[in-house]
Amino acid sequence: MWFQDDDFAWLSLGRDMHEHGLWHALFTPFAQGTVRVLDRVHFLALSESFGSWLPPYRAVGLATWIIALMLVMLIGGRLTGSRAAGVLAALLWAANANSVPSIVWISAYYQLLCAACLLGALYSRLRGWRAAEWICYLAAFGAMEIAPMYAVIAVVCALATDRKQLRGALWLFAPAAIYTAVHFLFIPKSASGPYKLSLDSRLPSTVASYLGWIFEPGSSALRSHAEQWAAPELLLGMILGIALGWFAVRRLWQREWIAGIFCAWFVALLAPLLLLPDHVTSYYLTLPSIGLAWLAGWAIARGWAKGGFTRVAVAGLAAAYFTGNAAGIEAQTRWFQSRSERIHKVVEGVGTAEAAHPGDAIALEGVDDDLYQSGFDGHPFLLVGAERVWRVPAEISLDDLRAAVASGHTRVLAIAPDGETRDITDREN
Repeated sequence: MWFQDDDFAWLSLGRDMHEHGLWHALFTPFAQGTVRVLDRVHFLALSESFGSWLPPYRAVGLATWIIALMLVMLIGGRLTGSRAAGVLAALLWAANANSVPSIVWISAYYQLLCAACLLGALYSRLRGWRAAEWICYLAAFGAMEIAPMYAVIAVVCALATDRKQLRGALWLFAPAAIYTAVHFLFIPKSASGPYKLSLDSRLPSTVASYLGWIFEPGSSALRSHAEQWAAPELLLGMILGIALGWFAVRRLWQREWIAGIFCAWFVALLAPLLLLPDHVTSYYLTLPSIGLAWLAGWAIARGWAKGGFTRVAVAGLAAAYFTGNAAGIEAQTRWFQSRSERIHKVVEGVGTAEAAHPGDAIALEGVDDDLYQSGFDGHPFLLVGAERVWRVPAEISLDDLRAAVASGHTRVLAIAPDGETRDITDREN
């Protein structure tokens, strides 16, 4: 799967560094007011070292995901006292269809990066490694804006496991408060559009959307391909949600406060996202869903140990969850793959034309909305040395195009539905 969408803008971060300096590239607010320094270091290091050669980007993403999965397993096993619960939690999180964009789309790598940092912080807390906890916690600030919410999780963890550690956990709020103040006072925020922060009457529907994505196994991808599955999927999602909610309530009622840590992880990391009602996106659940994966892994391990009907019930629900998510993962992966293949073919076609006619402008005919939205705003053609690329007729009129072609310094490429390009300059003449 090649680059797409915002990837191209981040691949150009090195150009920005060479023009304006490293400080500007790392700390200037980009992408709706975000300053994800650690994620920018990731893009700078890879793009400056490997350019647009894809394997290193995939290797880093895969390694980060594996680290996060191992930490999910270790934390789940340590808190519940069950190695099986930890393994199940890692499997449940790995199979969650909502995480697909974070794994296959390089621009969403920051989700995995933040997950690894926060999980590293929590695991360090459980092992008593205070310095390591602070390092991982502060590193997460450079990955994603929800990182300060870890302080809430740490406090709940201290209350649930060892109240002697509460004072140390409270100190984590100091950098969280400073970061939040700086973020809101000195970084411009979107006054309109999808990234505008709002807390209004849309809150219940936003919560409902995220809960629906969590508990409906195939997410929206399955439903879009088979409308007849909408009602069964909704029913199964409700059963999964009620079952997991009942398990959490039972554990808390019996004073097994570990369940509170898992719930706190989900609520704390989801809460800031609820302030973006115009940008409700399934892959934002990548981090919050870890808390429910721990809870569900624990529930399956407990239910299986009881045997009888309980074992059959948890096995059936788990099978339904994995089956539904498999369909969602397949559908989303194919969508991302098809999208990246089209833009890849177009960029390669432009690169071929640029190599054959250096310095000429290139006009593209047949750019539909989906192709345009797959990365044109990020100037992907800079990767192949093409500085002037126009869309016909959106960016150059037919009359102007004929004049440009007549000058002998413009090539015209027709784009087929699959993204293949064909030089039709002679036809325009």
